[in-house]
Amino acid sequence: MTHDVLRSTADHDARVSALILAGRRSGEIDPLASVENAPHKALLIAGGKPLLRRVAEALQTSKRVSEIRVAAPHDVRDAFTQALAGIDGWAFVDSEASPTATVLAAIERLQGEERLLVTTCDHALLNAAIVRDFLNAVGNSDAAAACVEKEAYRQRFPNSRRTFIRLKDLQFSGANLFYFNGARAKNLAAFWRRLEMKRKNPAAMAREIGVVTALSYLIGITTKAGLENTIKRKTGVSVRLTPLDDPQAAIDVDKPEDLVLVREILALD
Repeated sequence: MTHDVLRSTADHDARVSALILAGRRSGEIDPLASVENAPHKALLIAGGKPLLRRVAEALQTSKRVSEIRVAAPHDVRDAFTQALAGIDGWAFVDSEASPTATVLAAIERLQGEERLLVTTCDHALLNAAIVRDFLNAVGNSDAAAACVEKEAYRQRFPNSRRTFIRLKDLQFSGANLFYFNGARAKNLAAFWRRLEMKRKNPAAMAREIGVVTALSYLIGITTKAGLENTIKRKTGVSVRLTPLDDPQAAIDVDKPEDLVLVREILALD
């Protein structure tokens, strides 16, 4: 079942299309979803709603998104349609072989000055304020990635395990929010795709990134600005790593303990 894309009441002067990544191989069941007999983890319930619906509502109520596309396999589209019942302004698109390939295809579909906001179906605590704060912070960058600083996260969730990336001047966790300023950012998505294809070959990844850059990261001397400058030099794309104030932005549902944490947080709201 498919939906025609309907324009929402978003601010069309700040037109941003949103892509929700919900891909997996057809028929495959995520281990986390299987624990609760769900056909896809996007359909797990937290705060009385499927995770996918929570994400879509956050995008819609931000008033910064003109349309939402959901990259999903065909075998769960009926269930996704039920989960999104009553929400206008969305449509299915095909999931490609990987998340980066799906993002690259979405960028290639953009028209004119259209921009793209990417998130994931398990970004359960995403809310309108986080979306607005991120989009307000990207400035004139060609692309941006949201993150949460380690200290802020630890202060709010001291007992929660989270993976942090360590730079010389910033330790952070990714926040599953990415911004691409139309065709200007295409080279970055293509670079990201090349890295993904080489992920099982560290030597090849190091060559793609640059051996000096890789070694600088490993010995802990890479700075935030240094990383941004390296990406621009490699791709021609100006990138901004954007810390967010709300530590909840770093929480996605990858493990059973993440789902427990999300449900505990939403129960307090």
